[in-house]
Amino acid sequence: MLIIGERINTFRKSVRIAFETKNEAFIRKEVIKQAEAGAHIIDINAGSDLSFEPDYMKWAVQIAQEVTDLPLCLDSPNQDTILAGFEVIKNKELTWANSITLEKSRHDKILPLVKEYQCPVIALCQAEGGLSQFAKNRVDAGKKIVDLVDSYGINLENLYLDTMIEPLSVRSDGGLLSMETLIGLKEALPEIKTIISLSGISFGLPSRKLLHRTFMPLLMWAKLDSVFLDPLDKRLMDCIQASKALMAQDEFCMNYIKKHRAGKLGD
Repeated sequence: MLIIGERINTFRKSVRIAFETKNEAFIRKEVIKQAEAGAHIIDINAGSDLSFEPDYMKWAVQIAQEVTDLPLCLDSPNQDTILAGFEVIKNKELTWANSITLEKSRHDKILPLVKEYQCPVIALCQAEGGLSQFAKNRVDAGKKIVDLVDSYGINLENLYLDTMIEPLSVRSDGGLLSMETLIGLKEALPEIKTIISLSGISFGLPSRKLLHRTFMPLLMWAKLDSVFLDPLDKRLMDCIQASKALMAQDEFCMNYIKKHRAGKLGD
């Protein structure tokens, strides 16, 4: 299970202010905290002000790679913003491009770059007409994306399909729809990896962390490969470690025991 730290996102007020005031220390601290908490990849989303997004992305990427060797995930619906980040990033082969769709305006500049560097790319299971309300249609969109990416000669091991979580505050079966889509993708495309943004399920609701901690084991049971989340939520990270042990993903619970002995697990 790959964990992508989601905290550097300008839709968070504190992060937006840090970008606007060019607070480099704030960004460095966020990167380091997430890395120390167990993130495998650091996401950078600079999109709250689209007029400055490419410049913001360049600025944040340059700061982040000063303090970590972890791969960065360049997160934007704007292809030019992702390309701007790639201009200044050092380890292009390890950098994640997030995200593309079947719409030409969302992939025609990114896929040639992904082919050149054979780097990871995230694609939304969204048809050209928009996001479907049915799991089957999202799986069908995923199949079309696989064909599209394959047509560029890109190694499909680098493709991650996003099932597109909808908040429970918008539709009460949003969690079930995500699970059905995830299971459908694994059945139809077992060789393709999957990804989800965990916090999407709780938008607009109170006690959001409780929903995240409850939903995460269900997603792991459905064989989710990677997830955007807040690694500073220690109880959530503990939940993931315990779930790995329960799902036979931690032989003889050795990692679980090791973290317990190091005082890194909760009660």
